[in-house]
Amino acid sequence: MKKDILDRYDRTRDNKIIIKISTNKFENLYDNFDMSSSFLKKDLSQQLVDYIIESVSEISNEKFIIKFYFKENIEQKNILHIEKSLDSYFNYLEELEKKKMKEQIKNSLIFMLIGVFFITLSILLEEKHGLTYRIISEGLMVAGWVSMWEAMATILIKWLPLSKKLKLFKKIVDSKIEFENKK
Repeated sequence: MKKDILDRYDRTRDNKIIIKISTNKFENLYDNFDMSSSFLKKDLSQQLVDYIIESVSEISNEKFIIKFYFKENIEQKNILHIEKSLDSYFNYLEELEKKKMKEQIKNSLIFMLIGVFFITLSILLEEKHGLTYRIISEGLMVAGWVSMWEAMATILIKWLPLSKKLKLFKKIVDSKIEFENKK
């Protein structure tokens, strides 16, 4: 299956995959409502961003370049603007993912502390005699382990997709970008 996917892409002479992006003109790469924005990190077309992310995800660990094809001539200043926009935007996405990861770590630590607190309280109540204390103790033990599970699930299960996204955005930022005019 993977070979079939990779066969859909052209390759450079040094066997890197070419992610082709074709458009009539430079302006099509940007959202119309954001064309006058001075923030180069937020003005890329969402379709372009999605296409690049999907393509890079699809090719996995293969080396690649991103190649833009334009039907009209493109000025050097616009080439620089595209390069800066791509770099800024995917750095911005990378920073958002890092922020999410930090938030998840913080939440995991909170759940872990809550779990330890409930389990400790459960053990202390277990020493007391009486049905009510025993029921409360068992409830606290269950609540403690549920809280601990949530902390572990966040670290073990939810961490991996964020880590993959970080690597993906880094690959895009580090990628070579080429431009060509179609005539």
